Amino acid sequence: NVAKQTISCYEDEREVFFAKMSSGKIGESETPLGEWYRVWRKMISVHMSGGTTGGGYDLAGIGWTTLFMGDGIAIHSTFWHHNYGERMSHGCINVTPENAKYIFRWCAPVVQYDPGDKVVTDYSGTRVRVIEQ
Repeated sequence: NVAKQTISCYEDEREVFFAKMSSGKIGESETPLGEWYRVWRKMISVHMSGGTTGGGYDLAGIGWTTLFMGDGIAIHSTFWHHNYGERMSHGCINVTPENAKYIFRWCAPVVQYDPGDKVVTDYSGTRVRVIEQ
């Protein structure tokens, strides 16, 4: 829920996880709203970079990354800020490392520790709904 800056995980109608998060900043970096994206790739650790000179980012070791949009939007751990509940990201959903690990391990597909990366091309990944309420 980008309006409340919270993230929840549901099993059927029952909430099994809840936490504060930081979504994309308003403007160019907003986290896209949408109904029923699917988790399509998960990586235990990844190097992320983007943006422009002077306004970009280049970060190694982003843990527990769960991608749900083809252009790189993900739920992932964040070690460079602790401002959960405020819009901070370049479009992704930032959560604490502990919360990112929970979400990563809770949702499908299952990822083995070696090699720690899995891509699915069917619709078996957990559904993700980004809302603003």
